[in-house]
Order: sequence, then C-alpha cells, then structure tokens
Amino acid sequence: MHLPLRFAIVSAFAALHLSPHAHAMPAAPDYVDDSQYLSAARQRVLPPDIPWRGDSQRFAAKADDPWATPLEASGFKHTPAYPETIAYLNRLAAAKPALLKLSPMAEKTDQGHDMMMAVVSAAADKSPQGLRASGKPLIYVQAGIHPGEANGKDAGLMLIRDLLIRDDALLSKVNLLFVPTVNVDGDMRYGKYGRINQNGPEQTGWRVNGRNLNLNRDFTKLDSPEIRNVARALNDYQPDFFIDTHSTDGVNYQYDVTYCNNGQGWSPASSRWMDQVMTPEVYRELRRYGHEPNVCISMNDNENPDKGYYPYYSDLARFSNQYADARGIPAILVELHALKPYKQQVLGNYVLYRAIFDSVSRHYDGLRAAIAKDRAARPDPVTLTWKEAEGKPKLVDFKGVKFDKVPSPITGDKIVRWSNQPRDYRLPITPLTVPDLIAARPKAYVVPAQWHEVIARLRAHGIQLRELSRPETLDVTVYRLDDIKLGTPFEPDRESADKIPGYEGRLLIDGKPSPLQRKVTYPAGSVMVDPQQPLGTLAMLLLEPSSPDSFLHWGFFNANLTSAEAPEAYVMEPMARRMLAESPALRQAFQARLKDPKFAKDRNARLNWFYEQTPFADSNRFLYPVGVVR
Repeated sequence: MHLPLRFAIVSAFAALHLSPHAHAMPAAPDYVDDSQYLSAARQRVLPPDIPWRGDSQRFAAKADDPWATPLEASGFKHTPAYPETIAYLNRLAAAKPALLKLSPMAEKTDQGHDMMMAVVSAAADKSPQGLRASGKPLIYVQAGIHPGEANGKDAGLMLIRDLLIRDDALLSKVNLLFVPTVNVDGDMRYGKYGRINQNGPEQTGWRVNGRNLNLNRDFTKLDSPEIRNVARALNDYQPDFFIDTHSTDGVNYQYDVTYCNNGQGWSPASSRWMDQVMTPEVYRELRRYGHEPNVCISMNDNENPDKGYYPYYSDLARFSNQYADARGIPAILVELHALKPYKQQVLGNYVLYRAIFDSVSRHYDGLRAAIAKDRAARPDPVTLTWKEAEGKPKLVDFKGVKFDKVPSPITGDKIVRWSNQPRDYRLPITPLTVPDLIAARPKAYVVPAQWHEVIARLRAHGIQLRELSRPETLDVTVYRLDDIKLGTPFEPDRESADKIPGYEGRLLIDGKPSPLQRKVTYPAGSVMVDPQQPLGTLAMLLLEPSSPDSFLHWGFFNANLTSAEAPEAYVMEPMARRMLAESPALRQAFQARLKDPKFAKDRNARLNWFYEQTPFADSNRFLYPVGVVR
C-alpha cells in the first residue's frame, strides 16, 4: 500500500529514533524517555580531556567522610538537586547553629518553592546590621542561576563545610552570604539531558526558570521573583563583593578558571582594585594549585579562533556582574570551562573562592576606599554602553589547543575538531572599552502614576522615589519615538529567532527618541527619581530612553506606542487639499516625501502624513511618558 508522502516522511523519521520496545510516558522532572532515541544520540561527544593532576585535589573530602558533600560522596559524579542541597546545608546548620543561618528569601518562586540563602559568620548577630558591625568584609556568592552550570554550588558546599566543620581560619576573616541555587524551578527540572556541551556531572537542572526566563538577563527588568530576591538582598546587606558562578563552552583551550569584572564600567575604582590588587594574587593562587586562569573568553568566531576574543567587559546591566557594578558593588562573573572534567571545574572554583576571600580580607581597607570613591562619584555625562576601540586590536598570548577543520557531510562545509594537545597562539583581544551611548545626568525623572508596574520595579531595585501626594505641574522634556521597530536581543536566540519576535518574554522596542518640551500635570502617585542618589546611575540605565536596558526598550511602555485615532479618507483628503493650497512650504515638503517610492505607493501613509500636520493627531502618540527635568 502506498502511503501519502507526508505520512511516509513522518513515519521514516520516527523509525530513526523509536525503539521497537514499548515506551514509558515521559514524566517529571525532565520529561524524557530516552529509550525512544538512538544510542548515539544519548552520548555527549566532547573533545578529549587535557590531562590534569592539580594539587587542588587535596581539598576534596574522601567519599566515606561523614561530612563529604553529595558530590564528593559520589566521586564527583552527582551534583545534588535542590532538595538534597538544602538538606545538606540544614545538616551543617544543625551541627553549627552559631555559625550558619539558613533562611528563605522574600519571595517564593513562580512554582512555589522557597529560595534559600545561607549566612555564614562567626558574628552572633547575623542581621545586615550585625554583619556590618563585625568589621569583616561581607561577600555575596550566588550559584545555580543556570542550574546546569553547577560547579559554583558544589564548590560552595565544600567551602562552607570546611569553614564550619574543619574550623577553617578563613571564617575569622570574612562573612559570607551564599545562595546555592538562584534558579530553583530550573533546578527542579533535573535530569541527564540538560547541557549538551558539558563534561559532567551526570545529572543537572535546567537553564531557564519555570516561566522559561533566562535569569541572567533579568537584572534590570526584574520580571522574576528570583532576581527580585537578589536585588533585595543587595539592598539589605550591601555586600562588599559579589560573585556569580557559571561555566562556559564555545571552544577548547587550556584555561579552566576564567572571570570578568566590568572593565571601566560604572564602578571604575573597584574594577581597578580588582585588576591591580586582587587578580594578580588570585591568579598566583590558582596556578599554585594546578589551575590556569584568564579573563572570561567569548570568541569572536567559534569556527575561527584566529579572529580572537572579547572578555565580558562593559556589556549590559541586565547581566549580574554589570548590574552589581551599576549599584557600586565590586563584582565578577565566574566561568569555569565546561569542557574540563567536572572535578577539575569544582576544585578550580573552590580555590577561586578561597583566593578571593583571602585577598578581600587582607586588602579590605583598600577595597572599602575604592567602593566609597565609586559610590560618591556622580559622573556627568554617564556612559550607557561601550564599544570596541577602532584600529588594529591588541594581540595577546593565548593558551589554546591544536585543532583541525575537517569536511563535514552533516553541515556541507568544514567543522572544527578540537584536540587535547596544548598550543600557544597570539590572538587579538577586543574588549568594549570606548564609551558609545552617553547621556547627561538630569535633575530628575518623573514617572506618571499610571505606569505602576515601572514604579514597582524601581522600588524593587531599591531606588529612592519621591511620591507626589497631590497633582504637580512641571516643565519637562518628553520623547516621541520615530522609526519605531522591533528590537533585537543582545544575543541571538538560535532556535527561535525566526519563529516569533521578542526576547525573554518581552517585545523589545527600538526607535529614535525626539525630545519635546512640555508642561505636564502629573497625578498624585507619580514619582520623582533623583539621579544624584547612590543608585542614580542605575536609575539612568532604567529610564533614559536611549538605554538598551531601559524599561522603554524592554517593552514596558508598548501600549503608548500606538495611535488611538486615525482619519477617514473622505475627511482627510479634502482637508489635505486645502492645507496644500494654503502652504507653499507644505507643498514642497510633500513633494520631497513623494520621492520615497514606498511612501508614494502607500495611500494610507500619504493621508497619515497630512494627518500628522493637524492638531487632531494624538499629541501623546508614540510617546515615552517618563518626563525628564533637565
């Protein structure tokens, strides 16, 4: 019997991955019945390991140690899912209640889970005030914002165990806030088939949260309870240092521990302190224990390493370390190399923690001075974004590996095949170091009361607001957007870029802001935002219309980017004739517009062009409603 072509194709495809056996119904948490797939499709195909025998292995507990972490007990194969992680921390807290306090953060996740934070300190008072009164540096560490990148969590459990159970002297030098898993909902989606480019552990959680949001893109818009919790913790505790831990893939190289601050950024004194004081010490300590550090690496072309790489300097405040930097908190984003064996990743992160904690404690006075300088500064104008310097980029030594490019019957061209044989290169490095978008620091922003979601997000950030108790009339600059179009994300969404517009659940907007001077009466409940406050630079990043991380760009004001009224042709056409008869200048402008073939062929565009020249057109059309007091 001949099958219809479409049915035959589908059946043939199904035969490729369905086994002859009965299949289980895919079930939580990962919803994968791997018996339906070919054996070859169930095995990661990664580059061969670079041999490693780092001395950091001395820090690992034996598998039968009663205080071995779940990872150590499994021989570095099993990272604990969230319930097991919290159970281990609760066990530590029960053993050392004077040193460890474990408590839920303010908001539950969208799936109803508590997001827990551990406060590790010898101080009896573990409140924000008590930790500050201790006189010791307070370091905030978060892990599991991408649960598949679990090394920071596992290294943190090891370190807290050593601080508490092994009476590590480091506890006398620092206070620690540790969030083992920011993305709890993602971690609850736990299984074998998470991140395809990662060398262990055997099972992990999932990259995005329960609403499919990438939480390390949420630090400005604050759509998730998870990142609102982080913002509250930073507000309440005001830590002296911020660490966000990840792992990275992309290409193969010798480096296993990399991290970036924010370049010149919004807290330049703190960045200089890290570059000049902390990082040389941390690098020495990592090398002492058999790890190879570098700045974080993003190749300009993963298929052609000769094009060099850029470190994650001066990206955007939607990312964790840049957000902390905009708040005046020294911050780094850590990237362990995902192609290295997982044991090597975790131990590298462990040594990194220790080295940073030690450096911060020994140079605390200098760090505090840098923080104070950054928080007191009110630069004007303010750099919103940076770009790459023009001209020939600087060449740097790069510890890579040998590779070949081989013909591929799959792709139809050549593909990189990485070896594990070390090879040193000289490559261009292309950081974003030159100010690009800049804006003058205004006297104030005014957010109208009806935009209550934006006001709530400003409050969640901890930005100081003055709420109007009665209507107030102000002379302000507002902005009308011209050339409105859908915005593009910072990074390509590889799978869905051609399916729907938008990014991270938001319909991004781009446009050219044109200033208008107005006298506006703002209703009671509107808020004034002073950019001279400590979080004034962050407020500018959120409210300046040209900022790529503004609420405008993220789509919070999309309802205003439409026109509620339009003319009928039987009214507008005769009115346009009269307007042309009255104004030679208008006739000349219309003739100029007709030179655009697209405009000339569009009947409605021609009528609307005249409508825009009348007082009947909505004066609030395409308006960004936040007023700016210059």
